[in-house]
Amino acid sequence: MLWSDFRTNSKLVLNSSDEEYDKFSAEISIGSQQFTPLENQKILGRSSKNCAKNSFEHIFSTDSFDKKARTVESLISVCQLTDNCGPQCKSLETVPVNNKTTDIEVSASATYKIMPAVERNSPELCTNKDSVEKYICTEGMATSNWNPTLLLNKLYEVSYEPRKESKLNRFTNMEGHLEVPVDGESIYAELQKNWVQKYFRTRDGRLQWFASHFADDTPVGEILLSGCEVDANRDENALYIHGGKSHIRMMLRIPPGANVFDKWRKAMNSHAASSYLDTFVNPVYPPLPHLTEKVAIIELGSCSMRAGVLTMEPSLPQSFFPTIVLIKDDGTFIVGGDALLPENRRKGELIRPLRATDISLERYIFHRSALKACLKKCVDDLKIDPTNYRVLLSIPQNIPTALIADLLKIILEEMCFQGAAISRQPSLVLYAYDVATGVVVDIGDCVNIVPVIDGYVVDSAIVSLPCGATQIISALQTKLMESNCGSYTFQSSVEMLISRYVMEQACFVAVDYEEEVKKCANNSCDVDAVVSIEEFEPTNEMMSSFKINSARFAATEGLFKPKRWGLDTKALHQLVFEAVQSSPIDSRKTLFRNIYLAGGISLLPGLAERLELEVASLVAPSIHTQVHLSPWRYNAAYLGAQVIASSTQFDQTCITLESLSDFLNHLQNSFF
Repeated sequence: MLWSDFRTNSKLVLNSSDEEYDKFSAEISIGSQQFTPLENQKILGRSSKNCAKNSFEHIFSTDSFDKKARTVESLISVCQLTDNCGPQCKSLETVPVNNKTTDIEVSASATYKIMPAVERNSPELCTNKDSVEKYICTEGMATSNWNPTLLLNKLYEVSYEPRKESKLNRFTNMEGHLEVPVDGESIYAELQKNWVQKYFRTRDGRLQWFASHFADDTPVGEILLSGCEVDANRDENALYIHGGKSHIRMMLRIPPGANVFDKWRKAMNSHAASSYLDTFVNPVYPPLPHLTEKVAIIELGSCSMRAGVLTMEPSLPQSFFPTIVLIKDDGTFIVGGDALLPENRRKGELIRPLRATDISLERYIFHRSALKACLKKCVDDLKIDPTNYRVLLSIPQNIPTALIADLLKIILEEMCFQGAAISRQPSLVLYAYDVATGVVVDIGDCVNIVPVIDGYVVDSAIVSLPCGATQIISALQTKLMESNCGSYTFQSSVEMLISRYVMEQACFVAVDYEEEVKKCANNSCDVDAVVSIEEFEPTNEMMSSFKINSARFAATEGLFKPKRWGLDTKALHQLVFEAVQSSPIDSRKTLFRNIYLAGGISLLPGLAERLELEVASLVAPSIHTQVHLSPWRYNAAYLGAQVIASSTQFDQTCITLESLSDFLNHLQNSFF
């Protein structure tokens, strides 16, 4: 039995007696893809009756988690992890199922789709500290004595204030006369000979109709278009609306000779593709630790780490800090913001303990002791005793299996957590949006595009590329160095924080790049921005403000024109298009209108609008594209991890110290 796990993007093959697994082995073939029906799945180490569809409850009391998509998909077992980055290989692990012995064969086949120009070799894992990425130690005189604590507090602030979105043109509105069948209960055009005209208007995800176009704003009736399907029949000039939250069934006909068929179709689709206002998970303040379930959530990233405990309601991380470690001359470690204090950063070597270092290769650097120090800081910040907690570890998409094994050893053997489970971050994002189907576009230090259909990752359609924020900041730094008269090199640790702050405050994605260039040429003042760092108490030698013009949008243009970054790869919208086209044909229409953004770069103004327009330019006019934004998308993977950890079966899916040895043997064999 082969199935793909929504949370770990892994493949699992269960070999057992025909009698026990025959009824679970049915697969559905859709094109070149293989899916196993939800009700035919068996969770590792648990009987089918305990994981039947809709058979468990969630700890969260909020209604937003009580959805059909929250069936066995809410469970995660680190046993299901395989290495999606390495060559195909197999291994066996024996675990108990229904008090019997079952062999688990894990296929670690390479499933990521990488552009030809960025084709990678087998992933490398480097644990030699001499190869770990280091910050340039030489600082300019201006910043040598500067304390960046205030800036760090700003960059790593955890706010429960919803982000105000700048996305424009969420809806395409339309109004005018449409024809409806005389018998409003029937939707079959061939049975209807008589039609009557009514005045219709689309507004805020709804379709309203009025007695006449002279009527006031009070409609005679309305339906909720959000979530509906809109089928167009140009031959009959008809639009068929069906589905949605209220199970709508309605037929409309555009009057002959009106020549507005495409406009009405576009307007209907824009409203039908809109999200319900309450679909995404909303964090609740203050975060109250759960009374009975003790689960720690740690999100591991190459640039930052988040940590928190499972709470009674969804919450944001209680610890958020940069993944920076100072290795002092005596061998001790200082982690996070304290490592950048002026009295500390000159006493040792600053490193980033985990990072993909090469654009063309999936090569990871890994300093084990430094990474352990980061995990230890998470525990210290949360003020918890690991021996009383289980942990859910959220990891980047392309972390190789060898690193997963080391992480488990650190967590279970050295830090003594009760149990551990691991999930990959892009797969957690859809949980934060509270949907089961869509394309996750996670843009941070790397780009990950992950299509998911009814809770299943489409392995062959995943796109992963190790570039993103670094290239934007590098392009911005070039412009900043040209205008700051040599005060900054933007190469040292604290100077890179300044360039990141400038990017977050000033940069945006041009919806129409050529138009922005013309605007800048005609009157640069229209696009100029001044970013001040006065509030962060710069030294007298430091420049306290930066003026930026065309670099505001030129630095980000590489997302859609990679050659501006010196990369011979496909653009972001092309990658999204190819990911959807590689998915089953009957799901593509749904995927195009359910694109979900996550990651730090997704906060850039204009990104959603530009991506929506660029993807729309690649598809047929009859297909509607929609990019969705959650105001909490910066912490989407963490919120998704809270949903996973809220399952009442979570403790049964964790690896414990007792089962660690056998599991590590399985991981080692599958990787090598």
